[in-house]
Amino acid sequence: MTIIYGIVLVISLLMIGICYHVDRKRDISLMLLFISIAVCNLGYFLMTLATNLDFALWANRISYLGNVFLPCFMLMMIIQLSGYRYPKIVPRILIAINIVMLLITISGGILPIYYKDVAFEIINGIPTLIKEYGPLHNFYKVYLFGYFGAMVVVIIKSTITKTCISNKHAAFLAFLVITNISIWLAENLLDAEFEFLSVSYIITEGLILFIYAILQDYGLLDTKFIEEASEKTIPEVNKTQNTIYGTDMPCKEIVRFFTQEQIDNIFSCWDEIEKLSQRECEVLRYILANEKRHVIAEELFVTESTIKKHTSNIFRKLEISSRAELFEKAMQFTHSSQQ
Repeated sequence: MTIIYGIVLVISLLMIGICYHVDRKRDISLMLLFISIAVCNLGYFLMTLATNLDFALWANRISYLGNVFLPCFMLMMIIQLSGYRYPKIVPRILIAINIVMLLITISGGILPIYYKDVAFEIINGIPTLIKEYGPLHNFYKVYLFGYFGAMVVVIIKSTITKTCISNKHAAFLAFLVITNISIWLAENLLDAEFEFLSVSYIITEGLILFIYAILQDYGLLDTKFIEEASEKTIPEVNKTQNTIYGTDMPCKEIVRFFTQEQIDNIFSCWDEIEKLSQRECEVLRYILANEKRHVIAEELFVTESTIKKHTSNIFRKLEISSRAELFEKAMQFTHSSQQ
């Protein structure tokens, strides 16, 4: 058993390094989630090495340190992927609740509130805590169900309101959440000797990193969206005459679309474009050609919501706030390329 938990612990530590390598955005919630899982597995591993009650209690407290904070960080990660904005006070409130729950769960052997009584035995060669639950033990179950319920609600609501990055990825996250809570319930009902959650957490980490890697490649992980300017701010253009409709003014200086040759020049001269992902570059080319959002979506076989998110990321990375500003700035690079 010690060897198995040791392997799981080593893998969870390696996953932290992989997370740092994969997550170029350095999402603090994701990293803290992975660290929490490693702390959980450290506690499970130390429990297998326990030789007395005090050692076992400290190992149990370490595992609870990870288990208590883990659902909080997972909820924050899901909220981010769902595209929600929340008041800054929300994480502070959640952390305060987590600390209170942690103090309750680690009180075993000190106060008779979580464990009324606890003893240490080695059963079939496995160090085991014999627990008699106290009056506040059920609070932990309510705590977990509250978090897991909140995750499912956020995923469902974001799918309905279409604020989530991807409905498929949202459904996949919901599946991971429900799977983990199901495993936790099974362990409690069957009183299993092995903590299957330790392995489930590792699998969950791998799947989450897989999702992150895909979304990062498509530039969809930035939830600090800049509101895309209404397309009404871009006057309709006669592309054959390169003039603004309703006026006789030529668009030599106030261009509202660019030819493919000009777009190529813009890409070669505008250094900041290198910050964009491959998909964002594709979207930018369509925008510079003054294509409407629904047309771009049809061409790239994605939803208009996805194009809006790509556009928001483009504006942020290029430090602009609207299509009008984009065209004005891009015009400078066409001039420089023509000189």
